[in-house]
Amino acid sequence: MHICMVAFSDLRFDYRIFREAFSLVEAGHKITVFCTAFDKQPIEGWENIKIHLLQIDRSQSLRKLYPLFWRWAFKHLKSINADVFHAHDLDTLLPCAWAARRFNKPLIYDSHEFWTEQSSLVNRPLIRTFWTQLEKHLIPKVDRIITVSQAIAHSLNQKYPDAPSATVIRNLPLYRSFEKSNRIRSELNISRKSPIVLYQGGFLFDNGLREQIKAAKGFGNAVFVLIGSGPCEEELKSLVAKEGLREKVFFIDRVPFSELHSYTCSADLGLCLIKNSGRSFYHSLPNKLFEYIMGGLPIIGSNFPEIENVINKTGVGTTLDPTDIDCIALEVRNILKNQQDLSQKHLSAISASKIYNWEKESDVLLKLYSEL
Repeated sequence: MHICMVAFSDLRFDYRIFREAFSLVEAGHKITVFCTAFDKQPIEGWENIKIHLLQIDRSQSLRKLYPLFWRWAFKHLKSINADVFHAHDLDTLLPCAWAARRFNKPLIYDSHEFWTEQSSLVNRPLIRTFWTQLEKHLIPKVDRIITVSQAIAHSLNQKYPDAPSATVIRNLPLYRSFEKSNRIRSELNISRKSPIVLYQGGFLFDNGLREQIKAAKGFGNAVFVLIGSGPCEEELKSLVAKEGLREKVFFIDRVPFSELHSYTCSADLGLCLIKNSGRSFYHSLPNKLFEYIMGGLPIIGSNFPEIENVINKTGVGTTLDPTDIDCIALEVRNILKNQQDLSQKHLSAISASKIYNWEKESDVLLKLYSEL
């Protein structure tokens, strides 16, 4: 079948869309993707998938960019002879719903997060109301709902009892064996005597990174490395300077997912301390949690149900209050100084990676499509 995916995203860094698209291609489906391009860098590694890109200036307000993207999508979706329209997140559901209705085709809503409960919307009632009303209006037109955690699925099912029950497809990476790397250490010229504590992901407002940077003062001889980018990047770098942590906290620009594994494997401990600044964060199962597991990293995670369940079940680490700066620092020191425990958590992560991987999770996606 011909599947048309629409995404307001950067395909070079969106591992979820890549995994889903290629699993469907391998199953014999044809994929066309309509997506944004945030710069003119070439998109590599997407062979056998037809991609249409809209160049946008990310410095502009989203209030201007979304209508621009929707008009562009409306125009091009008219000419797509697709069998299914697959909307990646709420910000693409409007044009997909329109196209699905126009051609009388199935519509899939792939909710990568609890969109209306994002931290960026919590204190913005007018914008939050817009997205809430849009989702409420479009949900009845959806044939299948996909989301990333059981808690978000449960919340969507409660919120929209007349909509299709949400299917959970977690953000699990493709299986890759652990291969010890020195990529971070050599790139930043970090001494072998300094363990590397890693955060990888988005630099988002109020997601716990400020607390983690402040906690780095108490990491002992370990350094803190953040890989990623996002709207609060300059603010975080200013905080590092203000706290006198330039020799302790380092930044690496976001890395294409095809290269990320080697960076992850070069760290000693991963932080998944997302903050409860919105129910989307509280109920999330972040990519980084499973990427750390694939990289053989012991993990310190937030003591929220979804994250805690995975960490406790696998024995890869511990959980705590992500707002407790002193507790974060103490736990980092405790884990890194106990080499026997560190090695055991490393082995637990390698073992868990053989269970928590996309090769197994993709069966859920393929089953969903087989039912359409």
